[in-house]
Amino acid sequence: ARRFGFDHCVAVSTGTAALSLALAGLGIGPGDEVIVPALSFIATGLAPVHQMAVPVFADVDPVTFNLDPDDVERRITDRTAAIIPVHLHGAPADMDRITDIARRHGLAVIEDAAQAPGATHRGRPVGGIGDAGAFSLQVTKNIPTCGEGGLLVTGDADLAEAVRRGRQFG
Repeated sequence: ARRFGFDHCVAVSTGTAALSLALAGLGIGPGDEVIVPALSFIATGLAPVHQMAVPVFADVDPVTFNLDPDDVERRITDRTAAIIPVHLHGAPADMDRITDIARRHGLAVIEDAAQAPGATHRGRPVGGIGDAGAFSLQVTKNIPTCGEGGLLVTGDADLAEAVRRGRQFG
C-alpha cells in the first residue's frame, strides 16, 4: 500500500477478483456501465459482467495500445459509473486525461495494473493514481507466484473493507 501511496492493500484470489470486488465495493451493479479498453485480457471486460453491469468497449490508441481518452469521453452516458484503464504490457495509460475525464463526470477509476507493477506515469506508480489499483500475482505476470493471487490497493477505507468482506464468500 505504501508503494502506491495508499493506506490499504487487500489480498484476493486473482487479479480478476480484485477488479470484480472493487466494482462491487463501489456499488456498481445491474445496469451500470463500465468503460474498458477493447484490447485487454478478458478479465477486464468480465469484471463488470460479474456485477451484472455492462462493459462498454472503448477504442485503444494505435501507438500505445492503451485506452483512448477521446473515445472514452465519447462513450460516457448517464449510466456510466466507472472506467477501467489497463496499463498494457507495462506501458502506462494516459492517466492525466483519464482521471480528468472521470473527475468531470463523477466516475470511479479502477486501474488494471496486472501487467505493470513497477511502472510509473509522470513519477507516480501505476495502480496508485485512480481510486483503486488491481494487480495479478501469477506465474506469467511480473510478480510471479506458484499459483494465483491478486491485490487491490486503495486509499478508500470503506472500499477496502467492502473488498475484505466480499473476498471470502461474497
